[in-house]
Amino acid sequence: MKRIQDIEKLTAEDLSRIGADESIPVPEDLSVKLPGKARHTALWSAAASVAIVAGVGLGVLLHSPEPKDTFTDPYLAYAAVEDALNRMGGTIQESASLLAQTEKDYNKINYWK
Repeated sequence: MKRIQDIEKLTAEDLSRIGADESIPVPEDLSVKLPGKARHTALWSAAASVAIVAGVGLGVLLHSPEPKDTFTDPYLAYAAVEDALNRMGGTIQESASLLAQTEKDYNKINYWK
């Protein structure tokens, strides 16, 4: 059995080759069902997720206000849209720079592992 460190060093080609190798035996009990308690937990979790999504969806559909026309001047409306898009673009640029910095820090940490 390989160590986790050895498995993490495998390339995508190595993993693909290993996956295609049919000489590696597949355990017979690989498709064994979950024990009773874990199976019930999984079912309850799935049911709860469906109920939450359905509740949120119905809430949005039933309580969505009718949009109002707030601008009579099309130039003011265009200026408001342009301002909103500029703010959104600035936020996206800020997020991208934070992500780049985080990636640099992550690479430094992985270098020393």
